[in-house]
Amino acid sequence: MRNFKFHYDAAHAWLKVHKLDLADIDMVPQNFSAYSYVDGEWLYLEEDCDAGKFLTAFEQRYGGFKITDIDDGYDSPIRSLPRNQ
Repeated sequence: MRNFKFHYDAAHAWLKVHKLDLADIDMVPQNFSAYSYVDGEWLYLEEDCDAGKFLTAFEQRYGGFKITDIDDGYDSPIRSLPRNQ
């Protein structure tokens, strides 16, 4: 079962997803909003819409997943990454 990391700070949260995980469910970064962030081969999908969109599609394909919460403190460094385009 795949384990995804869910990063959060005092105001928001993001699901860390590798681009290969997107490809496995026939998705690409362009399927997600500019409220998500990119770091090389990783996307940090914002919690309100993008993360749920991905997790729903992943669960339909693979039947389930696990999530590990990661507390990034008051202000996550994810906020300094480039936005998804």
